Amino acid sequence: MPKAILHDKVGGVTALPAETGQSLVDLLRLAGVPLNSVMTRLNGELVSEDSVLLGADDVVEVFQVRHYDMGVTRAPSQRKYAAVKPVYTKSVLFDDKGDLEVRSEQFDRDTFPQFVETVFVESVTSGQTIRDGDRIVLGLSGGRDSIALLKLLERTRDRLPDFSTIALTVTGLPDWEESATFQAAVDACRRLDIEHVISTAEDVQEVFGLKVPFVEAMTRVVASDRASSTMVIGHQVLRRMIEITAVRRGVTDVAWGFNADDLLASLVTWWMSGFRMGSLPVRQLGDFRYTFPLYRITKKELTLYLELTAPEWNRQGAPGRFTTGPDERSMSYAIADHLLGLWPGADYYAFNAFANMQRYMEPIASELCDICGGAFIPQAGYPGPKNLCDVCDVFSRMELVRARR
Repeated sequence: MPKAILHDKVGGVTALPAETGQSLVDLLRLAGVPLNSVMTRLNGELVSEDSVLLGADDVVEVFQVRHYDMGVTRAPSQRKYAAVKPVYTKSVLFDDKGDLEVRSEQFDRDTFPQFVETVFVESVTSGQTIRDGDRIVLGLSGGRDSIALLKLLERTRDRLPDFSTIALTVTGLPDWEESATFQAAVDACRRLDIEHVISTAEDVQEVFGLKVPFVEAMTRVVASDRASSTMVIGHQVLRRMIEITAVRRGVTDVAWGFNADDLLASLVTWWMSGFRMGSLPVRQLGDFRYTFPLYRITKKELTLYLELTAPEWNRQGAPGRFTTGPDERSMSYAIADHLLGLWPGADYYAFNAFANMQRYMEPIASELCDICGGAFIPQAGYPGPKNLCDVCDVFSRMELVRARR
C-alpha cells in the first residue's frame, strides 16, 4: 500500500489514508487538504499533484506552505447536542474572540419542522420581511421553495404580523407549466385559500414587446450564443409580471421564495463580478420593496421540511432547458455549498456583513427600461445599452422586439 504523510505548519506530522490507484488530488481532497496550500514530493521528487496516480510502493510527503493551522477545518473543535433518531443536524461555527467551535444540534421527525418554523418566524420578525398591514404579491412557481414558503406561512400564521397575500404564477414556457409543478401551485393556493393569479404567455409577449410568441423567443435564445442568459431572462420576466400584478392591485411589496443557498450563491457571484445588487433580506428598487422571507433557511432544510409536513407537494419534475442555468451559476452554487460545509453558518456571517457594507456603499441608482418598464441597476464599467434592462437588451439585439416605447 502507498504511504502518505502531511507535514503541517504547526509542527504536526499526520498519516493520510492512501490507496493504490488513487489520484493524489483525490487523496488530498478527501483528507481536507487544499491543493493551493501544499507542496508535494513523490518518492523524494517534486510533483504536480494533478499528475499522480499512486502506486503500491509509493511514498508521498505533503508539506504545507501556508502558515496557518489546517486543523481548524480538517478537525475543528465541535460540540454536538444529539437526538435519538435524527433526520437533520444543524451546525453553526461560533467565533468566540478568535476561538472557533462548531456547535451542532440534531433534530428528529417531530422537532425538525418546529425548528424550521421557529427560524422562519424569527427571520420574518428580525429581518422585517413581513410587517403588520403588508399586502404582498408572492411569486409562486410551484417549485419546492415557493410551496414551502406558503406552507410556512400557513403553519406559523398565528406568530406572524397581520398581512394579506396574492400569489402569481407565470406560464408560457413548458418548464413553467410542467404538470406536477404547476399543479402544486394550484393545489397549494386552493388549500390555503389564497387568491391565485395566472399570467399567460400572451401577457409576457405584450409586456416585453415581442414580435413572436414568448416560447419561440426563448427557443431562439437557447439556440444562440446568448443561451447563458436563459435563467436571467426567466427571472426578469417573472419579476416584471409580478410587478405589473402588484401595480394593478395597488401593492408595492413583493416576496420571493429564494432560500439561503440562493442568496449566498448570489453573493459569491457578486464577489467575483463586482456587479451591484440590492440589500438582503429586504431591498428597495424603484417603487417596489422586495423581500426574501426564506433567507435563513437552506434548500436542504426546505426540501426536508416539505417531505415531513406536505410530501404531496414535494414531487415536482426535473428542470428543463428553459430553467437550467449556465456553468457559472453551477460554480457559484457549488462554492456556496462547499463554503457551508467548511464554515457552517457562513450564510449568517455573509448576510450580516453584506448588510453592514450597505451602510457605506454609494446609494443604488436605478433606471427604467424603455421596453418592459421594469427598474434595473446600471452597472459601472459595463458597456450596457442606455435605458434597456439586460433582458430587453438580449431580445432587442436578437431582433425579437417590436420597438421601444
